[in-house]
Amino acid sequence: MENISAEKQIELLEQNLHKVKGKFTLADASAITGVPIEYAREALNALMSKYFCHLQVTENGDLIYDFGTSPMRRDAKTFAEYLKDFQNFLWKAFKIFFKAWIAITLVVYFIIFVLILSAIIIGLVAGGEKDNKKSSSKGTADLFRLISDIFYAIFRWQTIPGSTYYERDRYGYPYKTYKPQESSLFSNKKNNPKANKNFISAVYDFVFGPPRPEAEPLANQKEVAAYARKNKGVMVLSEFKALTGFDNEQAENLMTDCIARYNGSAEISPNAVLYADFYELTRSQTQAEDAPIIFYWDEYEPEYVLTGNTVGKNTWIAFMNSFNLLFALLMLRGYQDIGNNMGISPDIIYYGLGVVPLAFSIIFFAVPIFRYFALIPKKIQRHQNNIRKRIAKVIYQIGSKRDLSIDEIIAETNKAEGLEKLSKTQVEKIMNRMIIDWGGEASPQNNGTLIYSFPQMKTELQEIQQIRLKRTDEGLGKIYFDTNN
Repeated sequence: MENISAEKQIELLEQNLHKVKGKFTLADASAITGVPIEYAREALNALMSKYFCHLQVTENGDLIYDFGTSPMRRDAKTFAEYLKDFQNFLWKAFKIFFKAWIAITLVVYFIIFVLILSAIIIGLVAGGEKDNKKSSSKGTADLFRLISDIFYAIFRWQTIPGSTYYERDRYGYPYKTYKPQESSLFSNKKNNPKANKNFISAVYDFVFGPPRPEAEPLANQKEVAAYARKNKGVMVLSEFKALTGFDNEQAENLMTDCIARYNGSAEISPNAVLYADFYELTRSQTQAEDAPIIFYWDEYEPEYVLTGNTVGKNTWIAFMNSFNLLFALLMLRGYQDIGNNMGISPDIIYYGLGVVPLAFSIIFFAVPIFRYFALIPKKIQRHQNNIRKRIAKVIYQIGSKRDLSIDEIIAETNKAEGLEKLSKTQVEKIMNRMIIDWGGEASPQNNGTLIYSFPQMKTELQEIQQIRLKRTDEGLGKIYFDTNN
């Protein structure tokens, strides 16, 4: 029997993608390449890890791997994605440049402040009395502590220490946010991280905004693995949606990615339900370090925050920059007289105390103003996404068992305490999209109301429970050989 390498099998199958318009059954893949069916399955898994793939189930229970007429690599980027990456690069470069400019400006003021402090100390030493020595020493020590705190903070451009906590937005949705860097001085309000924020961090966040928590790489894949391991290694498409909130296409892409990633397989149940089998993931010694399983509706999206500062800090920062801006304008107006009176070249006054600080101050205000308007559509979309999460919970937990009217969906959604009460208009708007994303149907009744049903999800969840009931948990068994013995 003639054999070829696994790499050659994958190459042969890949070469035939265009010839069959991207569609294979397992038998097709075996016949086209000439390799055994089990090897063809492995080759298809390898292709699914490389290309986006949809899985289709026929009425006779056959499985079709659909890579599309123009197979798209999973690592391929669209022009829009390249453009976004370029924009992100420019934004990061500008942030580095302007933070450096802020730091340099603060260093200049720091040097001036040190000179003033030196004069104060000399005065204290020259004219101090014995009775005031203790208090003067304490005051000087506090000043040095303040200066060292400011100087250290100037170059600490990362404004978050890494830990997170939860806040609530104006609609009541709890969201995760980073705890800001605290000042080593004047941090008495322990229950208010914003009030304790380091002042220099507040300056940077005033301009660029605080970092927004983002999902870690491969978070969805790790969550799928954890969920599969706790559920006897099998999952249906509806469960992928429940974990991620993805629509049909996105959930299918994640499903096929995980099948390839975890050496799983796409299977068809006796009732023609497609499910992913991750048997090898169940061969576990410990699940203690598995990713936490958080359903889509249990984690609301982080807020888009303009500054993350208290009103007091923002007021002081705005006042300081306004002062610099006004001072620069005055220098530009009288640079000739000022330079002549001080015996300094007017050009130094014009550029050093006029043009440069004026440009700095304008940019300092312009960036947050621009960000304010840029965040408006993002805030609106985030709000819609959070409403969608609440409705998704009702659909998955109740709609998978019975049909729901719009009034029932509204009532169930509004049971959540502390969150905004949703109107019929809001719920209907989201439902118009979700019946598409979640494979539902809307049926008008004689009384004018709509009844929503999700037959695909209902069938999938019922079938996967039966599959799990029939699976036995063998465990790893006893160790019969150990290299340490």
